[in-house]
Amino acid sequence: MPRSLRTALAVILLVLAGQRRAAAAITLDANFDSGSLKSYTVAGDTVRLVGRDSYAGSGNNLGEGHWRWLYFKASGVQGLTPTFSIEGPFASDATPGPHELSQHEMVYSYDGANWSFFPGANNTLLNTGDSNPANDLFTFRASAPFTQNDVYVAYALPYPYSRTVAHTQAVLDSPWAAPTASASAGGVIGQSPAGVDDLGRSIPALDLFAYRITNPATDGAAPKRKAMIVAGQHAAETLGLYTFEGLVDWLASDDPRAAALRDKAEVFCYPTLNASGRFAGLTRAMLQWPNTDSNGYWHPGPSGNDYNSPQRTEQQLNAEAMRADNASTPAGLDLFVDFHSSVPDWEITGPNGWGPDGRDDWGYITNNAASLNNPWWLAFRALQPNILQVNSGTGPTSRTSTGFALNTSYGLGAAMSVTFENQFAISRPVAYYHELGKNAGLAMYQAWIRTSNPQPGDFDEDGDVDGGDLAAWTLGHGQPRPAAHYHGDANGDGDVNGADYLIWQRQYAVGTSTAVPEPRAAALAGLPLLALLASRYARRRSLCAA
Repeated sequence: MPRSLRTALAVILLVLAGQRRAAAAITLDANFDSGSLKSYTVAGDTVRLVGRDSYAGSGNNLGEGHWRWLYFKASGVQGLTPTFSIEGPFASDATPGPHELSQHEMVYSYDGANWSFFPGANNTLLNTGDSNPANDLFTFRASAPFTQNDVYVAYALPYPYSRTVAHTQAVLDSPWAAPTASASAGGVIGQSPAGVDDLGRSIPALDLFAYRITNPATDGAAPKRKAMIVAGQHAAETLGLYTFEGLVDWLASDDPRAAALRDKAEVFCYPTLNASGRFAGLTRAMLQWPNTDSNGYWHPGPSGNDYNSPQRTEQQLNAEAMRADNASTPAGLDLFVDFHSSVPDWEITGPNGWGPDGRDDWGYITNNAASLNNPWWLAFRALQPNILQVNSGTGPTSRTSTGFALNTSYGLGAAMSVTFENQFAISRPVAYYHELGKNAGLAMYQAWIRTSNPQPGDFDEDGDVDGGDLAAWTLGHGQPRPAAHYHGDANGDGDVNGADYLIWQRQYAVGTSTAVPEPRAAALAGLPLLALLASRYARRRSLCAA
């Protein structure tokens, strides 16, 4: 054999040997925030996963072998395209239809923050024996070799407890957010109890948070519209947490419409209804009660079926904080929204659904005229037309979060309560859920603040022409075409410029003590002068936030 051929063959054999060693060296770990995996084995290029048995509702009880939430880190995978397989019954719900993994795509990430979907074309879903779901086998793999040594793999976009902590701290740094009346200076209303999970891992006590978003300078002027938003009730329903995050980010943003909403509304936020279950990587339950659904115990005791007999610490802390915070400001609660996620429900479809077979996200709405015609809900569906509606018989006697929100004796007395569900198995990026949350906030603005025929200089469209509109114009100056009215375009020409400022100046409220420069002088002085005027107004708005 020629030397060159022997050399080439040796190289090929070395590469193959290296690949075999790499495949054998693949290791998995789920011992981190929200991680979940019972065990695994590696055989060649196949990684066999054993899903973690956990309570998932709909007859999926602890000890019966059903798995759902899956989240781990695989190491030693660079240059490889392993096939992951998982056996046993998936923890589906009770609704009829195809297998709930039939359209599902798992996700992977190199940094735990930026996620991609394993392509569904590479999935297989088999029953290896008979009709018994215990014999199901689901496999998935990437389309190309992994480019880094470590990769995170999950059932769906993870939202670990640590992300809530970081997000809460960032929100509280805003002048528009502050701890609620029931919380400490750090926004903490208490801690979940520490404990040991079913895998023997020690789970620490975790802070539970509550904060209020509004313009504090306008407190006391008149009773404000009031909303409460909550998330994380079920540990693995992570998409709802991203929607919650998008809503909060918009509420605290520089958007002139958000500023107008903050002037006349307040939103109480509770992102940690079940911090322990999320940190422990459970599916639906809390660490303290791993074989029950805590969304059936929103009721003070003692009655034997409530949150304090026997005690459900996280639920009790959140519920009592909500009641105290609701009572800390005047006026009633206009809106309560509980953000969840759901496995595919093949019976909840519609012609406007963007997902496969018309499936899409939906809201459970109390089946009465007031809820069905609620201005916020109508505005939200107009902004987000793919949202589906499910009429619910749940009322104020229910021990769910909706019942607690609606109940006037021991609950919150809300005028409207919505349980909002993001469907899994539609393979959407985080940006979709953030935009969805933003539209939930815009719907509050449209339903509660926006006037139908605003003056051209009323850029935030709240019914008057004031310094808030100058702030909107300053923020929007130079906005790429086509600019909208709320950006500061008073004359509808698609630009935000001095002509729009002149219209605002002419309509500015009579009697202001702030000197407003003439357009020519403003042009000579440059934008910094106008920015100064706008910032003075903003500081006046946030006087109480200092």
